[in-house]
Amino acid sequence: MLKKWLTPVIFIPCGLSGINCAYANYIEVQSFHVMHHGFSTLSIPNVVGGTTDWYDNDSIYTETIPGEGKNSYIDLSVNGQLLADNVTWATSNPGIGIQYQVHVSSVPGYSPQDNPTAPNYRINLPIVDGSARDGYYHVWYRLVRLSEKIPAGTIISVPDVTMNVHNPDGDGVALDSGLILSGVVSQPIITACTINAPKEIKLSPLYGASLASGASNITDVPKVELKNCPGAINGITYNLFAVYGAHNANNGVLNTVTGDGYASNVYIQVQNADGSAHKINSEINLGLYDGSGDYTLPDFKVAYYIDDAATVTAGNVKSAIELKVTYN
Repeated sequence: MLKKWLTPVIFIPCGLSGINCAYANYIEVQSFHVMHHGFSTLSIPNVVGGTTDWYDNDSIYTETIPGEGKNSYIDLSVNGQLLADNVTWATSNPGIGIQYQVHVSSVPGYSPQDNPTAPNYRINLPIVDGSARDGYYHVWYRLVRLSEKIPAGTIISVPDVTMNVHNPDGDGVALDSGLILSGVVSQPIITACTINAPKEIKLSPLYGASLASGASNITDVPKVELKNCPGAINGITYNLFAVYGAHNANNGVLNTVTGDGYASNVYIQVQNADGSAHKINSEINLGLYDGSGDYTLPDFKVAYYIDDAATVTAGNVKSAIELKVTYN
């Protein structure tokens, strides 16, 4: 008769009787999607080497799945020019660079949890607890000021960033890649120029005996300066806007205040330095703009202006100009 020998099998839970647990996971991305660089909450730093705060506007959903391997990791491929500091990438504006940092939220075990190290920003998933977990992979970015003078030109191109998920031990997809950050959807905050302009311009009195049609008592206007203007824009325009309306905008003639104590049929004309009429209520390009810095508007003059001297009545003459500056 044959005898049957029974071999007992004892299951000992991990962590008991001095037995070490060996957990492992691999990484899976449900879907890649393309995010875009948005700079509308960021201001260009004031000093060379200064940086903005880190920013991102979305993330990539990931999962860690129980498996056998211990060598899964994520890195980036950045399609751009890495500058000499090996940290900063070039943008289309040579005065502004961009830096990246990766971060994984919700999933413990990644090493390092944050990584700002170019060019590939690798983070490893060596050992976790063997359970499935959801996580969110972030690519943070920030702007860096590279030069004292920021040239003209908006930021129209930045690096394209591709996420690479590596599972080299046989579990999951060995290499899963997708473009996740590309293009620019908004520009940095614009800090307006400081305007240095006269608050009041006084013309010499105009007497009845000297009344004549056209311009008279022509007076030079002190220089108007735009200080600390921003860079990274395409241009600046200015507009001499008639506060009380235009009598003849193409001829640079402003309406004046009417009513008790004020003259009638006497206007104010704005002239260019050569005496020609300066068109008011119109956008004019600041022709010398080439980036951040100080600028002076072209010289101009003001004068009384009369259509018909026979219709003038005596009184004060008052008008107002508002300088409007637009950043393009």
